[in-house]
Amino acid sequence: LVEETTQVVPIGWWVLERACHQLATWQRLFPLNPPLAMSVNVSGKLFFTDDMAKRLAVLLEDCNIPRGSLRLEITERVVMYREDLVLSALSDLRDIGVELHIDDFGTGYSSLSYLQRFKYDSLKIDRSFVSTMSEKIDSSAIVEAIIKLGSTLGMKVIAEGVETQEQLNRLRAMKCPEAQGFLFSEPLHHDAVGDFIQADASV
Repeated sequence: LVEETTQVVPIGWWVLERACHQLATWQRLFPLNPPLAMSVNVSGKLFFTDDMAKRLAVLLEDCNIPRGSLRLEITERVVMYREDLVLSALSDLRDIGVELHIDDFGTGYSSLSYLQRFKYDSLKIDRSFVSTMSEKIDSSAIVEAIIKLGSTLGMKVIAEGVETQEQLNRLRAMKCPEAQGFLFSEPLHHDAVGDFIQADASV
């Protein structure tokens, strides 16, 4: 409902501001190398505003967040809806060190020509393919194809919705570089994230 109103833009900026301030706090508490990074799902309508990159650059500077620490996630549909504006925004975002991840890759209007034009930083394999790898041969084939495609084009690939050790083992066998899902952790309140990061860093 919010996407259909003008409120999605101010709400989107509120989310980004909260996310950046929280990321800065975690980076101070856990000074890792490379620094902790955060991915934020954003509405495509944020990309259709002229001052997005400039405003975001100010926010990153105010929070003292290093380059490469913030990743924005959008869907393929956004790219194809207003490709000229997204392409311009992507260039501006790269200039300030912000990455762009394509969420739910493979479920929208996948186009190899768009991969060439936009050169996204990461492709996120949709959970619908990951969850059915053991049941459907075509799902495994699609996951493996996306992993190889990303590697060939120099893009990172992240598998979404990993919930079982079997799924993780299959992804490792396919040399998938990154994964996310309930197998690693369910959603946490920000107060509990510190303990989670501390435990992970001490392993």
